[in-house]
Amino acid sequence: MKYVKRIIAATAAATMLLSGCGTQPVQDTGDEQVTLKWMFLGPGEQQDSQKVWDKFNEELAKYLPNTKVEFECVTSSDYAEKWKLASASNEDLDIVWHGWMIPYTSEVKKGSYLELDDLIDEYAPDLKKEIPDKIMDKQRVDGKLYSIPCMQQMVSYVSSLDFPIDIYEKYKDKINIEELADFFSSKETMDKEAWDKIEEYIKMIKDGGDLKKGVYGFADHVEKGYEWISSPYKIKASGDDYTPINLYRTPEYKTFVQVYADWFNKGYIRKDILTAENVGTEDYEVKGGPNYIVGQGYMPTQSEIDSKKAAGSTAYVKIPFENKHYIPYAASASNTAISINSKHPERAMQLIGLMNTEKGKDLYNLLVFGIEGEHYTKVNDKEIQPIGYTSQPTSESPYGQYRFAMGNTFNGYEIYMQDKNPIYDNEFIKSVNEKAEDSKLRGFTLDTDPIKMELAQVTAVIGEYKKSLNSGAAADPMGLYEEFQQKLIAAGDDKIVEEIQRQIDEWRANKGNETTQSEGE
Repeated sequence: MKYVKRIIAATAAATMLLSGCGTQPVQDTGDEQVTLKWMFLGPGEQQDSQKVWDKFNEELAKYLPNTKVEFECVTSSDYAEKWKLASASNEDLDIVWHGWMIPYTSEVKKGSYLELDDLIDEYAPDLKKEIPDKIMDKQRVDGKLYSIPCMQQMVSYVSSLDFPIDIYEKYKDKINIEELADFFSSKETMDKEAWDKIEEYIKMIKDGGDLKKGVYGFADHVEKGYEWISSPYKIKASGDDYTPINLYRTPEYKTFVQVYADWFNKGYIRKDILTAENVGTEDYEVKGGPNYIVGQGYMPTQSEIDSKKAAGSTAYVKIPFENKHYIPYAASASNTAISINSKHPERAMQLIGLMNTEKGKDLYNLLVFGIEGEHYTKVNDKEIQPIGYTSQPTSESPYGQYRFAMGNTFNGYEIYMQDKNPIYDNEFIKSVNEKAEDSKLRGFTLDTDPIKMELAQVTAVIGEYKKSLNSGAAADPMGLYEEFQQKLIAAGDDKIVEEIQRQIDEWRANKGNETTQSEGE
């Protein structure tokens, strides 16, 4: 922190000025010419990458005089290794992307990133207006902020019961989707009654002669009512119970194993489930869906139905198991940080502020989508059609970056789609984020170092048993389940739970002390 304060003190004379054109505010960055180095996740260098980046630097001069950026776009397959090497060699980087393939807390505790609170207050205060505390706080470790979440969908997904559109059309007189949605949302967790309700529809379709490949994908539904702490450890998402538990030692998982074994014996699950290839990518007559946003509607759009049919697949009617979302406490999957090796953290913070607030939206759109007329066609003020790709750019595209890796997606264009699903609408997703409940673990940080050996051992045991138990096809499912439980204990599961509980209790106690001190002041 002393390093940050020293840098800030040396540059505290920077002030905000208004541009002569009366459009965007320009920050006086002094006479020093600075080149920032920014490493981010993307499709790799493309045909027009340098052309767009040169244009970006031209435009950036209108916002941050005497500032240029050198970009390095790294693919997802290479990013973790590239970052590891860059960090180990103290590479001269300023702005860096941090995401799902790199453990966040461990990286912070290694000292890879600068603390950002003071830098934000001094150089990017508008960030606090556009990114809510309940989302920004996801990136705190021990109360301090080390990265800025790239604003997009920040809520937990909701599991769903899925029927192919043709199956739904045939049986729709017997499928009351609103009633089913109300029933499932009334359940705190997946108990036997919930599984029996699903079975009613499986049996109905089987008796009608339409259950061909059967059912698939319900293992994830065991998570209903729980929030991840660190895989596979969870805590009840609601209520005052702060007791951590291994997902595979919950009563809900035991019920699932019993139910799925019964379904397999009844012929609801394909007999070759353990040996068939591409099992997870095929279409099923009844399916458990893991990715649903409440409020988007149960029915697929006509364009989705048509596009899936053209691809030889099917669109599904999705019935959600919840009627609300929460903001998970864990770090976001896509973030922007300032490297500890940055020589210009104040200028880096100014640029990050632009990429995440409305005043820098033109810069954001330029960096993500490229140059109008060359890399995209504008459909209207909020939608565009990219040139060379339809949804996600590749290395073969003329130009295009992953919008979720560059900053606040809500300030960017949307890709035009006919009959667009609401999940692709910025305003809809913003409203979902705003309505979501806060995690009761908000502000908690789990340090896995004391239990990293046990976590590795438990993960190995899960890998040994999970596939057979989750398929329903085990010869002796409950015998295998009991063996699984004993192996988890032997691997150190109890020690892990005890350590997680200790850290949660300590955090809650400190949180209470902070509240008391605040009230006393």
